[in-house]
Amino acid sequence: MKYSEIYAYNIAHNLCPFCSLPENFYLEKSEYFSVTYARAPYTKDHLLIIPNRHVVLFNSLSHEEVRNLMDLVSKWTEILHKEHTDIALLLRDWFIWGSWWKSVDHMHFHLIPDVEVWSIHWCWPSREYLSEKELLKHIAEVKKLEKKPVKSTAKK
Repeated sequence: MKYSEIYAYNIAHNLCPFCSLPENFYLEKSEYFSVTYARAPYTKDHLLIIPNRHVVLFNSLSHEEVRNLMDLVSKWTEILHKEHTDIALLLRDWFIWGSWWKSVDHMHFHLIPDVEVWSIHWCWPSREYLSEKELLKHIAEVKKLEKKPVKSTAKK
């Protein structure tokens, strides 16, 4: 299914896709944030870090929430570096109609491996929306990364 179809459905029904994620879709859930595999990923192992409460703007977060967020960004970036060289961190806040290609009125962060951020908007219309089975398969694969040793960054 195309992401654009899901987007149109959510807009028509005033739904927030992040406020109703099933528990088994989480890689990790902390007091303030949840980590999940992107349902419409730009690349393999594309993760989202989403506030548990419905927040639109980054500046609405408390200091405790920001600390928790940074802990999760650090942890999951390290995990993704076990398989990927480059990780882009992308903040998505504000409202759908306020910026180009923004599709959710719920602030969130993307951890996107091996992609140039400026090129993301070019793939948006053709993004595929993962079925529940595909999503759970990807979540299981990323969970395996947690157990892998960290790659050496020393030059040979």
